[in-house]
Amino acid sequence: MLWLRPLTHGFRRPFRHLRRHWRAVAIGLALVPVHAAAVLCMPSLLGGALDQISAGGTADALATTCWILLGLAAVEAGARFTARKLLIDASREVERSLKDELARHLQRVPIAWFDRSRTGDITARMTQDVELVRFVMGPLLLHGGSTLFLLPAGAWLMVTMNVPVALTSLGVLSSVLLAMRALLPRLHGWSKRSQEAIAAISQRAQEDFAGVRVIQQFAITDRQRAAMATRNRRFLLANLRLVRLRSLMNALTHSSSGLVMLSVLTVGGHQVITGHLTVGQLFQFTGYLGLMTFPLQILGWTIAMIPRALAGAQRIEELFAVAPEPRDGAQPELRGAIEVRGLTFTYPGSDRPALRDVSFSLPAGGRLGLVGPVGSGKSTLIGLLLRFYDPPRGTVFVDGRDVLDLAPDVLRRLFALAPQEPFLFSDTIGNNVAFHAADLLERDASKGARDLAIAAAALDQDLPRLPGGLDTVVGERGVTLSGGQKQRVSLARALLSDRPALLLDDTLSAVDANTERRILDGLGQARRARTMITVSHRLSVVRDADLILILRAGHVVERGDHHTLLRSNGAYALAWRRQHEAQALAGEEPDDHGEAR
Repeated sequence: MLWLRPLTHGFRRPFRHLRRHWRAVAIGLALVPVHAAAVLCMPSLLGGALDQISAGGTADALATTCWILLGLAAVEAGARFTARKLLIDASREVERSLKDELARHLQRVPIAWFDRSRTGDITARMTQDVELVRFVMGPLLLHGGSTLFLLPAGAWLMVTMNVPVALTSLGVLSSVLLAMRALLPRLHGWSKRSQEAIAAISQRAQEDFAGVRVIQQFAITDRQRAAMATRNRRFLLANLRLVRLRSLMNALTHSSSGLVMLSVLTVGGHQVITGHLTVGQLFQFTGYLGLMTFPLQILGWTIAMIPRALAGAQRIEELFAVAPEPRDGAQPELRGAIEVRGLTFTYPGSDRPALRDVSFSLPAGGRLGLVGPVGSGKSTLIGLLLRFYDPPRGTVFVDGRDVLDLAPDVLRRLFALAPQEPFLFSDTIGNNVAFHAADLLERDASKGARDLAIAAAALDQDLPRLPGGLDTVVGERGVTLSGGQKQRVSLARALLSDRPALLLDDTLSAVDANTERRILDGLGQARRARTMITVSHRLSVVRDADLILILRAGHVVERGDHHTLLRSNGAYALAWRRQHEAQALAGEEPDDHGEAR
């Protein structure tokens, strides 16, 4: 019975969900032998009636037999319907709760895991694999339970009637079952390959459709189509092999009925001729075989489907095996004082530090600017503050506490993030702005705060040009908006959250200079006493910061406020003069200090 061990282990979690509906399952399983027993009584009644007719029985006896058969049919139909409804409904509940548990788990795993995972594969596991597991929780219990009752009971009834005929038919059935068992390991292997192939197709399709503009822009549709065709062919080959194996399994089950019937007619006919068996009893034998043939076919179908379901359960367990992010830690009210001490950080799997010996201190309500070329570590520092990645202990502190001692949720509630590449949902602009509070737009007081956040992000200047204003539905990931509009929606969302600290990760990279000036003025009013960390390539965005860090290859090469850095005449001052000259050539007005904004 070692071959059953993977089954019991692989389906442990789904069966745990099924136990929550134990009453419905218990009633459903209890009704399975009821309708099976009702069915098994029918051949005996029919065989007895046939012998009575042959012996010149009365019409009253025949009528009584017919009424009994009608009652048994009603009992069988009611029991079968109720059992099917209860068990299938329970399996659907298992499917729902398993998806809910999987979604909750995936929302708790570290961000770093998603960096290495494929969205299409995750989607396939949450949909197709869970659907395959549902089959074991409902249809398998229903049909498997009926089969486990009908086959042994039918075999015993046949043996009690006539041993030679029973042994002949059961011998044929046993050989078929052994052949099915031999095919089981190969079915499991090719089932898993088929599901991995469909996951690869899902991933490729998602990327192709999301990046269709890039594909068409570079005119590489033929190449992408060929790549998809390759994956489709792999899926086809895996499924063809799987279909061959399942067809062989079905052929064994369907042909077995004819072989068994042939053996019964051959041996049973001889028994009738020799007087050891009546015609009614032979008919009763064929009735039992007819009842056992369908369960045998169901058994073959079940054996063919279990490997796919087991492969799906194993792929689901691979997701659950990912360790969730620790949720424990202190949960104080944070104000936003940030201190970094000698921070050196290397991404998992990399041999080169992204940050090297970074140190700074920012009081609550202070403003920090981060400037540097691409790859200098600016966004890495933001990710460490949010604990998307864990920094080394004793390097990053918030309000005097090591971030590793704080609960991640408490730390993230401190910050409102507006990233350089914002993610917008396929919803209205208003709902994207108010994403953090689903019922926000239903409260009049909050609508005023929303409008202020929209004005501070300079998003109000675009609303009149949009067909529905705030009710305009953006495409998937905001594809119908420009880059600058998406960034301003994200900025308005961050400002509306009213959290103690703002993280602006190159949020203004896609806006023009005039819009930038208006947003900076709006930020000055909307920021109030918030701690603010601004990442930008534009020095005009960080010029009002209390502290500016110039990063290069993970090192802090310069630090100070705007005027201090200008007087040092280093890389910041050189970059400022170049940007000042470029803006002056573009015809922008200098500010009150004689510097271009």
